[in-house]
Amino acid sequence: MHHRLALVVGLSTAACVTRTVTPGPVTAVSATSGGTDDVQSLVQLALTLDAAGDAHADTLYAPDALVIGNARVRQVAPRFAGISVGHGQVTTTVANATVEGQVAWVLVDYRWTNAAERRAEAGRATIILEKRNNGGWKIVHAHSSQPLPWEP
Repeated sequence: MHHRLALVVGLSTAACVTRTVTPGPVTAVSATSGGTDDVQSLVQLALTLDAAGDAHADTLYAPDALVIGNARVRQVAPRFAGISVGHGQVTTTVANATVEGQVAWVLVDYRWTNAAERRAEAGRATIILEKRNNGGWKIVHAHSSQPLPWEP
């Protein structure tokens, strides 16, 4: 299992920069089911809670999860590149999820906005999840970055 996870981490991290993703639905998260809608919803929840600085976000991650935002290891909110904790909101503009047995990966483009400060930041993330013994998904790796100014 660890070899498969390492391969998925390597491929998915490369995909953060080079892969175009297609729109996908985001629905309510279910802790024990196993479809792509569930992992996409969990990722949306992780982004939303991260922007709010909500400690409940911690429950979505495995204890040994590795989270990298803009080339820095991040252990607390804001975990994702471009997000600032406070009065902003996160919207997911593109999401694509793949579930392969006990491992899933989600590629997502998101936008953090703070209307009061007239600020908006874009980000892209690859998030790898693992299905645990209780049937629920946990984030085991997340890599996010902001697009370069010349990227569309």
